[in-house]
Amino acid sequence: MPVPAFAKRLAGTGLGLAPHARHDRCVYLLGHMRCGSTALSNVLCAHPAISGYGESHIDHGAPAAPGRLILNQIGAGRWKPGARFLFDKILHDGLDVDVPTAFFTGRAIFLTRSPAPAIDSILALFASLDSRDYPDATSAAAYYTARLARLSELWDHFPPERRLALRHESLIAAPEAALARLTDFLALGPALKNAYRASPTRPGAGDPLAGHRNRIAAADPSPRHVAFSPDELAAAEAAHAAFIARTEP
Repeated sequence: MPVPAFAKRLAGTGLGLAPHARHDRCVYLLGHMRCGSTALSNVLCAHPAISGYGESHIDHGAPAAPGRLILNQIGAGRWKPGARFLFDKILHDGLDVDVPTAFFTGRAIFLTRSPAPAIDSILALFASLDSRDYPDATSAAAYYTARLARLSELWDHFPPERRLALRHESLIAAPEAALARLTDFLALGPALKNAYRASPTRPGAGDPLAGHRNRIAAADPSPRHVAFSPDELAAAEAAHAAFIARTEP
């Protein structure tokens, strides 16, 4: 594979990646689609101590994943060489399976949303994009249920001092309180602010419908438009309840 031009330029500067490319410098936002992660990612990445932009789709089970994350951020024009932390948002199981032990030396922010509104929002998003990736409640519920089970597994592997759980409902109801918790969790100075620059979302990096927003806020409520089978909804609710039981004893 040809070396990207930006990587060649980086090599020419003599700036080594090794000091930055460490798992213990990573901050992961671990969640699922439609959990409010785009706005929270934007708030976090607006802080000078955090380098990133959203969802990179880096495989964190691959060798040298932090270095790959840096190169991804450079390619997107979003790397901050002086930042303390490297940020990535991970919403899909294929990107955080078979991760090395060092992955769990990073810091993890877990963000989840109750199953019915989350699944409904997944369907609404992909319908608005005219995509067939999640064409019905069965496929969306299966994704959600599997993802919540994986989040429970990941939670158990992070040391208590390196993990923090937030609920979407609490985040949008009281964003300042959630950001205060995150400021303390990451030992940030200055504190996180509920503000960021509104701009079109990089394709694949976050909510493509949220480019006009510039802060964490509740979206306009939308009516339920899909019927769930009792078994599908029960499985999703059980996976969500199991995660909450772990994170909120």
